[in-house]
Amino acid sequence: MIDSQGTVDRDDAISVQPSSDGWQLTVYVADVASGVAPGGNVDREAFRRRESAYGGWRGTAKMLPRPVEERRTLAEGRACAAMAVRMKVGPDGSLGDVEVERATVHGAVAMDHSQVESAVHDADHPLHQELREAAAVSEVLLACRRAHGALALYDLLSGWATDEDGTVVRLASFERNVAYKIVQECMIAANTALAGWAAERDLPVLFRNHSAARVTPPRETFLEDLDLAFSAGTETRLQALQQRTLMTLRAAEYAPFMGGHWGLNLPGYLHGTSPLRRYADLVVQRIIFSHLDGTDTPYTQDELQGVAQALTEGARRDRQTEHESRKSSAHSRARSAAASSSADYSALDSSAFHAVLKRGCKEQVAGASLVEETARRAVGHQLTSLEQQLVLVVAGGPAWEPARTACMSAITAAPEAAVSVLSVHAQVNGLPLPEFTLDAGGQSHCPVFTSRASWASAEGRITGAERSAATKKAARHQAALSLLAVLAGLPDPSQNSATPAPVRAAPTAKAPAPAEGRSPVSALNELEQTRVISGLTYTYSSQGPGHQMVFACTAHATCDGHELSAGASASTKAAAKGEAAAALLTEISGARAKSVV
Repeated sequence: MIDSQGTVDRDDAISVQPSSDGWQLTVYVADVASGVAPGGNVDREAFRRRESAYGGWRGTAKMLPRPVEERRTLAEGRACAAMAVRMKVGPDGSLGDVEVERATVHGAVAMDHSQVESAVHDADHPLHQELREAAAVSEVLLACRRAHGALALYDLLSGWATDEDGTVVRLASFERNVAYKIVQECMIAANTALAGWAAERDLPVLFRNHSAARVTPPRETFLEDLDLAFSAGTETRLQALQQRTLMTLRAAEYAPFMGGHWGLNLPGYLHGTSPLRRYADLVVQRIIFSHLDGTDTPYTQDELQGVAQALTEGARRDRQTEHESRKSSAHSRARSAAASSSADYSALDSSAFHAVLKRGCKEQVAGASLVEETARRAVGHQLTSLEQQLVLVVAGGPAWEPARTACMSAITAAPEAAVSVLSVHAQVNGLPLPEFTLDAGGQSHCPVFTSRASWASAEGRITGAERSAATKKAARHQAALSLLAVLAGLPDPSQNSATPAPVRAAPTAKAPAPAEGRSPVSALNELEQTRVISGLTYTYSSQGPGHQMVFACTAHATCDGHELSAGASASTKAAAKGEAAAALLTEISGARAKSVV
């Protein structure tokens, strides 16, 4: 009997005997059905509780009263009534020759996880050989499940594993050894065997059905992702995979029919090995015993359907309550952290810092340390668009001003970010995206684009200043920056970046030399932006051995209707591109001079 230290409600015990062609695995399950009559007070209370709780938001609450638990649990030093599930495990992990019967357990030995771990590695331990066989059985069962597409992995060193539904879970510290794998694999094998045994006899039991959401990737892709994440072993990657499994794998449900189990990739599965702790297992045991005893089933089809629905709905409510409890606790922790004036947030990763920042902005909690770290991350361009939106539009009060100012300065330096922040603001508030006007003016060789951003709100239309620039994108970015400043209630840092069209002087044959410090490549880009040239492209080739490679680059462009090109060679691609660009600048100057003549 393998359980955590101090356990008093022992549902199951295992026995493993090697054979010439595999193992004989027997899982003994405590006979609880004989001691809890259907419809009695104890049964009704157990149905209401659905399962035992061992900490967390529910606290500690056993499904059955302690006196009943003491009478029905498997225990050392006495004969215990049980249900025996016997099965043949082949060398490849396949299950066969399943038998289910009433039994009496004699000489059961209770062990915790650490004791099992020690016994597996201690050749002098009296149970060393049997536990080594149990460990071997768990390995072949796991390998077989994996080979048949089950979402099953363990990383006992880091403490991550998948549960029976394929969801990535974090193991308790005491479970991070071979004992956990032995229990998990033997119980899954017993429940799988019971489901097949019941289906063959057409017994209407409570099956455990599981499905995946439509957005779930193909099973092969999911298995590859599991392998990669567990192989990498990084906390961040495993946590991300955990969230993904929670989002894509639906919660398993109870039903009086076999609907299949997606996570285990089985045609049928049920819960029958924990009748002291789960009401569904108690129902299954009652139905199996009635079949073994030749008596009428204790449930009609409608009653069984009602039990299944009640258990499934109760589990759903429990998950929702647990989620709200964790969310509330997380908010409370983040709120306290946000209010600190001396905490050091610089070491927080992006996820942890986001939680604190979000709570501080939404509840107007502005501890000096949080504001300072937010400003530092804003200057370093380490804030996401959502975090910038929180700081600029959600946070308020004088204490937040240093962070808000730093955030706006960072966006001013990279005005394209203003469009992203406005989009995020629309998404999180269910609003339409901002509207942009765009007008073109200027001359063909020196265009000017003018844009204005506005937002339709319940209070009326919010409008930023009209801004002009030499390109459409630049004008749009400055207009978005102006509108963002209006929403944030901060001074408008946006600018008109377009210059008036110069009076055209008679061109000369002199090449348009780049400004000091500017490369010929940048000068060509500017000529294309101002529409002096068009179709600027570069083509490359190379020759010679790897250690003496020579790169050739040819720059192409169209100027006043003439297609021009110039080439150069150098020992690096960058140098060849620069020399080709310089040569093309000379060609452009010559072409423009000829057009004037």
